[in-house]
Amino acid sequence: MIHSSGQGPVPMVVAAILNGYRTYRDYFRSITDRAPDRFIQGHWDAMQADAVERLEAYQKILDQTVAAIATDLGPEVDGSDIWIAAKSAIAPEIDRLSDPDLAETFFNSVARRLGNILGADARREFLREAPRPMPLPRAGRDYRRFAAAGRSMAALWREILEASVFSGHLANLDQDARRVARYIDTCREQDQWNHSLGHIDMIPSPFFRGMGAYLIGRLVTADGTGHPLAIALINEKGTIAVDGIITAMREFRILFSYTHSYFHVSTDHLTELLAFLRPLLPHRRLAELYISLGFNRHGKTELYRDLARHQNACRDIFEISPGKPGMVMAVFNMPSDDMVFKVIRDHFAQPKKTTRRQVMAQYAYIFRHDRTGRLPDTQLFEHLRFDRGCFHPDLLRVLENSAARSVTFDNDKVSLGLAYVERRVRPLDLYLAEAAFEAACTAVIDFGQAIKDLAYSNIFPGDMLLKNFGVTALGRVIFYDFDEVCPLTQCRFRRKPRPLCHEDEMASEPWYFVGENDIFPEEFESFLGLTGDLRHVFLAHHQDLLDVDFWQHTQTLILRGNPIHVFPYTRLGACRTAGTATFTRNGGASP
Repeated sequence: MIHSSGQGPVPMVVAAILNGYRTYRDYFRSITDRAPDRFIQGHWDAMQADAVERLEAYQKILDQTVAAIATDLGPEVDGSDIWIAAKSAIAPEIDRLSDPDLAETFFNSVARRLGNILGADARREFLREAPRPMPLPRAGRDYRRFAAAGRSMAALWREILEASVFSGHLANLDQDARRVARYIDTCREQDQWNHSLGHIDMIPSPFFRGMGAYLIGRLVTADGTGHPLAIALINEKGTIAVDGIITAMREFRILFSYTHSYFHVSTDHLTELLAFLRPLLPHRRLAELYISLGFNRHGKTELYRDLARHQNACRDIFEISPGKPGMVMAVFNMPSDDMVFKVIRDHFAQPKKTTRRQVMAQYAYIFRHDRTGRLPDTQLFEHLRFDRGCFHPDLLRVLENSAARSVTFDNDKVSLGLAYVERRVRPLDLYLAEAAFEAACTAVIDFGQAIKDLAYSNIFPGDMLLKNFGVTALGRVIFYDFDEVCPLTQCRFRRKPRPLCHEDEMASEPWYFVGENDIFPEEFESFLGLTGDLRHVFLAHHQDLLDVDFWQHTQTLILRGNPIHVFPYTRLGACRTAGTATFTRNGGASP
């Protein structure tokens, strides 16, 4: 059959998918390329709008591609033979692309939609057990090398800053170069590395996220050992300056954490960029690196590969996750894996008043929001199929009894119609019960900071019980219960009216009117769940969270269009002219 394109069905499908994929990549790149101007001009609202537009780009182009093919193919569209032939025909075309793994994922997305593929179908999809080997990045093209031996450190860092896109915009290039040099010298004096500095390799394109920009590279010592490097820049009221330097692995991992929104970084050689980053982030999954750069749909492909390899290697099974069972989600994981699966329950216990549709909308809202280092990246999977033997009997009973709309059972198979997948963390209530006192104190302080960081990004978590927060492998506290999240600016923070009489004070119901969005911060202390010394530690650092003034002041800044930057690094101090540096704690914020 000849279709409207003048081609047979298979060549038409191949041409349409390749065109759709190239359109998506061009669209993605055009949005990403706006980031330098947004940062230099301080157009933060436009930067956030770009972030949302880019998140939606894949689905937008996928829908267009699917619609065009469906119109042209008509009733033939779901025929298995067409998709088997299309996969075979497109494979050599994909192999010639610079990022073939991403193109295979795009093909799979189209094939699954039009071919009604449930589970996995190796005949009609690209289901590699592992990604292709990555080409090595090339000096001069994928990164620029700066020799360090025998040079003035200030001159070296001036050259590096001058080679960046910010060279003509830095308020004081020489001063910033000296500050970087002093910081690096301090690291060497503290024996952060044991050999002299040999050279520095820098990725030419800056990484942008929110209100921050980062020059990313590696410090290579004389023995060939590489150390991560990130130079953080900010634009405060039109003045661009170096604001922080990261050379320690923990801080570098926090910068690239799955709790942050995605970077905008322009590159013509994505796989080489990933190959540069992987040795600097050995604890990060390849999936998470793809996701951190905005390629979350291919990141899902890599997550699925990781899951399949893990199951084949250890024969692990899914079990109910530790912690108090959620009223909205059934949560499970494989004990030896660091990912957790969440499926929506059919019915929610009181006092939950939300609906399934609203829960899904909340997750979509968080996906598009600035996650400010305090909300986990959550990927939505549909139509995953597993052997029934992959599930613990106790978990099967939970899924059968409470999640039949999300999970179906077919003989020896279990199908997850809809599941959210994210990194597993230790619930904060369990962590505090197990941790040594010093570690528990650190977590409690960061718990309060997490609430503040969420507020700075216009997020009110709603239910702030300890069980809804978790502690990451890096000791950071994050929030993972999204069903009651709302914009901070929609809340009405009030002080409790004083009781008029003793009967008011003793009444089981409030003696004053409480509106739907009314929140009384002074009540937080009674239901946060902290007792004894940990309660005192929390109040010593975050007493302001129990006062209306903090919340209303934060709302005012947001409503006036004064965004608040949450810094994912330790800031250099403001004493620039004196040649000294002071430090503020990680996670601080500034309007």
